Amino acid sequence: MLTRLFLVRHGEVAPEWSGRIYGCMDVPLSATGEEQARRAAQRLRDVELDAVVHSGLARATFGAARLAEGRACATHVDSDLREIDRGAWAGLSREEIDAREPGALSAWFGAPAATRPPGGESLEDLAQRVRPRLDAWAAAHPGGGVACVAHLWVLRIAVGEALRLPLDGAPRLAVATGGMVVVDWPVERSDAAERLRPTLVGFGLDRVPTGRAWFRGPHRDSTRTT
Repeated sequence: MLTRLFLVRHGEVAPEWSGRIYGCMDVPLSATGEEQARRAAQRLRDVELDAVVHSGLARATFGAARLAEGRACATHVDSDLREIDRGAWAGLSREEIDAREPGALSAWFGAPAATRPPGGESLEDLAQRVRPRLDAWAAAHPGGGVACVAHLWVLRIAVGEALRLPLDGAPRLAVATGGMVVVDWPVERSDAAERLRPTLVGFGLDRVPTGRAWFRGPHRDSTRTT
């Protein structure tokens, strides 16, 4: 049994945050970012959803509200899907971080799985809070579809889980603001044996592919073969 997760990255943030590290800070969208969120919702307008989930940060809340318009499904806040915590680096530019802690940012990107900024999270920390929540949302809607409006590093964790990509490889995964990845997530996963592997269905999508049946997936069409 699989649940299809439509993971949407929030839109572009306000210009004053361009070039700054903000992580889980609650920063606003730009006008372009709001339009990107509307386009993401429009791409999914004909997709059957059982729930819309977002991190609770304003940039994700806006996108979730657009996705929920005209739907009967519930909208939920899941704060564990917020962006990675940058600790003392939050609000600073890369240049400011390099001036305060020469080489620290490069060291983080070189080994993000185990490296933490002061007071912040490593990628392993992030994965430990994100993976169980994706498991939980899949289990809550078995065989259904759930849209999650979240953040770049959260999407990277989900895609990396599907690809069995080491966390240190996650920075190589690029999803544009307003972009989307689609993952078929197992409803039951076992830690006692080999964990059932999520399946990456689509990556970095900015439009619906021709033929909406593509979005139905194995959980919507029992006659589909692979």
